[in-house]
Amino acid sequence: MISKKVKELFVSLMEASGDSPVSYDVETDQYSGFFNNAVVDKYIALGALELVDGGEGSITILLNNRDDFLSSFAAGAREAKNGSDQSYADYNANPFAFSVGYEHFHQISKKKRKITGYVCHGFEREDTSLIHQQ
Repeated sequence: MISKKVKELFVSLMEASGDSPVSYDVETDQYSGFFNNAVVDKYIALGALELVDGGEGSITILLNNRDDFLSSFAAGAREAKNGSDQSYADYNANPFAFSVGYEHFHQISKKKRKITGYVCHGFEREDTSLIHQQ
C-alpha cells in the first residue's frame, strides 16, 4: 500500500495537462507545480526525481526514467481495469509506478460519480475514447 501523500505526488504528475494544477513541458520533460516538499525531497534522495528549480512556492522537477514510469503506470491502470491482481507489477520496468497506477485506478473507480473530463496518463478519455498518453 502506497501512502496517500506519495500517491498524490505521482498521480499529479500523471494528471499534468493544460487544465491541471501541475503542468508538463513537452520540450524539457519538466513538471511544475506546488508539491509536498517532504515527499519530493524523499524521492529526490531515492533517485526517482530530480530538482530543477525549487524553494518557496512552485517547484520544477524531472521524473527520472520517465518512459519506464509512464509505461508501468499505464500498465497498472490497465491491469486493474482488466480485473488482474498486482502480481503483474513484478514484470514491469518500474513495479512502484505499476502499483501507483493500479491503486489509482481502483481509487477512481470507487467514486460514486464519474469525474467528467478526467485526464490522466493511461486512462481512457471520455471525449475521445482513447487512452491518454502524456
